[in-house]
Amino acid sequence: MKKSLIIIVSICLTLGTLAWSTRTKPIALPSIPVPQNVYETALQEIDLTSKMERYGVPGVSLGVVKDGKLAWAKGYGLIQLGRPEEINTATMFSVGSVSKVGAAVITLKMQKTGQLDIDTDVNQYLTSWKVPQNQYTEQASVTLRRIMSHTAGLTVHGFADFDPEEELPTTVQILEGKSPAKSNRVYVNIPIGRRFRYSGGGTTVEQLVIEDITGKSFHEVTSEMLFQPLGMSRSSYQNPLPEEMGNIAKAHNRHGHPVALPRGYQSMPEAAASGLWTTPSDFAKLMLMLMEAYEGKHSFLNQNSVRDMMTSVYPSEYGLGPRITRNGDDIIFSHGGANDCYKAHFSGSISQKTGFIIFTNGAGGHQLIRDLQPVFEEMLY
Repeated sequence: MKKSLIIIVSICLTLGTLAWSTRTKPIALPSIPVPQNVYETALQEIDLTSKMERYGVPGVSLGVVKDGKLAWAKGYGLIQLGRPEEINTATMFSVGSVSKVGAAVITLKMQKTGQLDIDTDVNQYLTSWKVPQNQYTEQASVTLRRIMSHTAGLTVHGFADFDPEEELPTTVQILEGKSPAKSNRVYVNIPIGRRFRYSGGGTTVEQLVIEDITGKSFHEVTSEMLFQPLGMSRSSYQNPLPEEMGNIAKAHNRHGHPVALPRGYQSMPEAAASGLWTTPSDFAKLMLMLMEAYEGKHSFLNQNSVRDMMTSVYPSEYGLGPRITRNGDDIIFSHGGANDCYKAHFSGSISQKTGFIIFTNGAGGHQLIRDLQPVFEEMLY
């Protein structure tokens, strides 16, 4: 009897161990195919697949701009862990604060069409809400130039994302910090124009300026005035992103597990600050437009506006949207993005007309970007 009991217990423990190992063993990602060019060779050399598995990032999409054109784009890994669909160049990613650069472009476009002026007090344009007045706003005005360069003294660094079952706030509710918004109210609490402080809250004021002037939602304005003219057919600021768009990279937490189920991705109602969905191939079109317009060779924006955009606003390292750094005589414009389960980064050289784009669908994507960024910088800059 005792021997039988020992055998039964042993079998149960063995089955339990097998079940646990099956449940916790990570699903292998598709391996990198045979390299076809210098970029794919570099990714194979750093063992991209192993890095993705280590950081819990099921999918990554990459793009390279070189000599004024999209030179290469490729997707690696899975749309959602546990499912067979693989990332490709048409897969849409949430790109976090990279959204702010698109928002800046549409703001400058509206300045070109005479709908606004970036050096005017935003309260002259706002009708559904106003920047609260206090001792700081009495000394200087909150303008779009200061908002885009993060020198407007506005509060709220960033925002939490919204799961599929959660109610979404309006732009005004976000700025007032009222439910269902998850953030505090937006207001000025340091001297305007005298300090740098990154503010997604400020970009949400920029979003409301555009909505109040046009009487349309931010995603409608950007679709009509930005994405359609530039041929960015796989880009949208609509949140939640309609499932019928298809081929959407799903969200994964820091353990690489799918979240925001059953839909599989969150919503970012603070669209201008963090709500852009796009692909590297699409975003490259925006980068190339800015590179060309900087030299006066693209009609979408005025040359002076783009040169303004690419000049840092003291005391900030940001211009009008992107972060600006100098590499000798060259200007490098860039921006990172970090929503809850998506991380992104892009960088571009104005004089070389060269750059790279990295989009990921895992909360550990910042670690992958940290490893990939110097690889692309060494090849391109």
